[in-house]
Amino acid sequence: MEKLDLDILKEMSQRDLDGLVSIYLPTFKSGQETNQSRIRLKNLLRDAESDLEEKGFSPKDAQSMLKPATKLLDETIFWQNQDRGLAILISPEGMKYYRLPFEVEELAMVSNRFYIKPLLKIVASIEKFNILTLTQDEVRFFEADPYSIRKIDAPEIDQLVEDYIPANELHQEATSPKGAASGGGPGMHGYNEMSKTEKNEISKHLRTIDKEVNKILKETKQPLIVYSVDYIFPMYREVSSYSNLMEESIKGSPEGVGEKEIHEKAMDIFTPKVDKRLEKEFEKFKTLINTDSKFGSDSIERIVLSANSGGVDTLFIAEDVQKWGAINEEEHSLEVNNKEAVGHLDLMDHAALMTLTNGGTVHVLERDKMPSGKPITAILRF
Repeated sequence: MEKLDLDILKEMSQRDLDGLVSIYLPTFKSGQETNQSRIRLKNLLRDAESDLEEKGFSPKDAQSMLKPATKLLDETIFWQNQDRGLAILISPEGMKYYRLPFEVEELAMVSNRFYIKPLLKIVASIEKFNILTLTQDEVRFFEADPYSIRKIDAPEIDQLVEDYIPANELHQEATSPKGAASGGGPGMHGYNEMSKTEKNEISKHLRTIDKEVNKILKETKQPLIVYSVDYIFPMYREVSSYSNLMEESIKGSPEGVGEKEIHEKAMDIFTPKVDKRLEKEFEKFKTLINTDSKFGSDSIERIVLSANSGGVDTLFIAEDVQKWGAINEEEHSLEVNNKEAVGHLDLMDHAALMTLTNGGTVHVLERDKMPSGKPITAILRF
């Protein structure tokens, strides 16, 4: 399975051929539920085969085209290595599939274009952030986004922890079930018992860790969330020179906590930040559109043509809506007719991909969360 990126998605969107099959289904990472995914895929393949035949494919050709996906039904290891969703895209040349870190609705679609709107979430302007966990014996570093988390190898930090002789001075969290997260108990008692020299040693150690964190994040400057017992974070914040250290931390000991739980705890902190930023963009759009500014639009014609020329700064599109039509590049005009046919494309997908290509921001939202009653709106650059 190849990793999905903007270039691959653009290539997919440009395919224009009768009989392209797009299949989406929810999946499970483990347990008996994995069999439900097999059953779903079997039913979706049956639907796709019927649709192909309705579009003029012979039963033999339809079955041959779907054969690579049909083989997946018997691959036990494949189903035991899933995420929350699965996308399968099939053409006469072959099949590609992508594990998705979010749930999707069951869908089997046969058209002249691949249905890629669910995949836009992966390459859209999703803000990433980092998580630093501090425990007695281990410091872990992660990069995350709203859908996923991955550990970043940081051998320099690992070496600092290994070489830190008085490592027990990052202590007490192991003696309290959640590191005295409430602010009292053994963890705070241990801190209060430390001498000034001991506290200085810990601060010095945290400062060296922070220097390595700055080196790792010097290019991205992504938000950083610290996960530690409550008395360690103020000490880290005091010595840290990182410009985007978040004020709120995850309280408690991360010792023995798995990545999934770390991600969930971090999202409790990060989600309000994302929501606040999105709300500001909503307000900006509403101000522009309500004052008849030329920089705010909910016209699909204007937005698509602006996106084509790099004129969209921020795009909002509804995740479950398609608008079919054709673009006349020479005349700089647009036809919206909602007809699936060779030469036509989903104009909303096209606007999103062109916005991303030209450095704009794209938000794929549920229909009822759109900033206006329209399925597509934008803040324009010019």
